[in-house]
Amino acid sequence: MDQRESKQENSPQMRESTRLAAKLDRNLLAYAVAASAAGVSLLAMSPPAEAEIIATRANIVVPINGGLVQFDVNGDGVPDFGLSANTFATTFGSGRHPGHPPLGGVFGGHLRVVPAQTSNEVALIGTTAAALPPGITIGAGRHFVENTVLMAGIVATGCGGSSDAYGNWKGSHPPHPYLPVKFTDTSGNVHFGWVRIAVTESSVTRFSATIEAYAYETVPNKSIVSGATTGPASGASLTDPSTIAPRVPASLGMLALGAPGLSIWRKQDEEQAV
Repeated sequence: MDQRESKQENSPQMRESTRLAAKLDRNLLAYAVAASAAGVSLLAMSPPAEAEIIATRANIVVPINGGLVQFDVNGDGVPDFGLSANTFATTFGSGRHPGHPPLGGVFGGHLRVVPAQTSNEVALIGTTAAALPPGITIGAGRHFVENTVLMAGIVATGCGGSSDAYGNWKGSHPPHPYLPVKFTDTSGNVHFGWVRIAVTESSVTRFSATIEAYAYETVPNKSIVSGATTGPASGASLTDPSTIAPRVPASLGMLALGAPGLSIWRKQDEEQAV
């Protein structure tokens, strides 16, 4: 070896190339060790899809005779369902008692749920919309229909006459009942969800309703439990979405945090870079 070749090997450019190569080798080895410890492959680092329930608080009042009030369960900008509450009166005779329904007439009120898209459906129990307590499975085994569905109704006759309320959402029902729903997202995937609605009979002719919350299962065709706000839990208590920390996807760097030798290699790299 002559003197010129010796100078080239000891030049700053040669030493820098060797240092960078060693640094790269150590980093690759560190990531490989971390990934192996986590039981994953460097060629398949994406985490498997997991079930996730997204619940949203709401305070949507359904006004009497105010038309259809629509809401978006999965937040994609497309309304999924709507509720309407109305009263009616038919007069067969003349005259009225002050503050009372028409003499000889029929009066009452209806509360209905309306799928906002043709492919969306509401579960039935009997002939009216189902009203579930917390902890009940909502999935493919339930009877769903695409039509407008009656939740509750009431009919009375005359001034001081008898009245008859009907439907699963009338009178004494489970506190804060859950309406089971099934809808299709913009990609054509089917999801199950629930809507929590507070319903009270206001006077003998009308129903007052407030949409308090709704939730859906993000995994297509996967069942959800009424009242559940996270995972497969059956608890009915809602968590305010603003208090939930954003989910951070797993990455190679995050997995490497558990490797014992990685911090040492990083320290050496920093010292060499000085």
